[in-house]
Amino acid sequence: MLDSPFIEKQNSRNNITIEEADVIFVSDMYSDEYLGGAELTTDALASTSPYKVYKLKSSEVNQETVGKGSQKIWVFFNFTQIPFQNLPAIVANCNYFIVEYDYKFCRYRSVELHEVTENKPCDCRDTQHGKLVSAFLAGAEHIFWMSAQQKERYESNFAFLKDASASVLSSTFTVEDFDHIENLRKAREKNGHNSKYAVINSNSWIKGVADTKSHLEEQQIDYDLISGLSYQDMLRKLSEYNGLAFLPLGGDTCPRLVIEAKMLGLDLILNDHVQHSTEDWWQGSLDEIQSYLLDGHNRFWNKLDEWFNRTITLSGYTT
Repeated sequence: MLDSPFIEKQNSRNNITIEEADVIFVSDMYSDEYLGGAELTTDALASTSPYKVYKLKSSEVNQETVGKGSQKIWVFFNFTQIPFQNLPAIVANCNYFIVEYDYKFCRYRSVELHEVTENKPCDCRDTQHGKLVSAFLAGAEHIFWMSAQQKERYESNFAFLKDASASVLSSTFTVEDFDHIENLRKAREKNGHNSKYAVINSNSWIKGVADTKSHLEEQQIDYDLISGLSYQDMLRKLSEYNGLAFLPLGGDTCPRLVIEAKMLGLDLILNDHVQHSTEDWWQGSLDEIQSYLLDGHNRFWNKLDEWFNRTITLSGYTT
């Protein structure tokens, strides 16, 4: 689940102080700055919180904010703007969960991009960077993965993560998201669509736009390149097409765009790098897929509930 080319401004992210919060979300960016798949999933989870949530940028995580939040629950999403040498202090002083969107143990956040860039297999697991990130993951109360393949790749590189409390969350949507998509799908079924495939333009290497275009041209499949639209307009434009072609060059953990296209009723041309495509929930009906994804809110918040409702045992020596 990597970046998206669609930008759209949102409202201010906080109306409480960090001291008033029960849960602190930490991310490199939020949807008021950049509207990508990760940011939309983060927003969706925040929208159903039974607790008071404060959204903190990872660049704002320092000794002061850690001190203010030492008695809170922290949830780390994308956290690359935190100096990694500060991660041990967070492990020691904070109770935290992690939602891992990509492969932050690799300094390129993609083992395939690492290999292409340096002309050798990714060796980050043996570097200080990889060791710090994996130790940070191991210190979490629970790790939420985006796909089973992502979980397996991490565990093959760091065997000790097999013992960590972890589960597959997948991309997360709101009810309003699916209502909008359903309305577009019904309009598509009524009004029809063109015979072309859509390719979403992106400057991100991993999205494989050039290779996707070459594949379609070799197969003599007509396509349009789509870019420069807001999120809502992109969904509306996408609904006008016969299908979506998406052939990423590396592991894309649970690309939201692919889910949206399927829920709109489009045909899909994908490759094996779309990592959620082999999972059981993806093989179900549209209603079953929607139910699974909406239940992601329960899978997430129930884990945090377990922490808030835990039984605290005090030692006889505690004063």
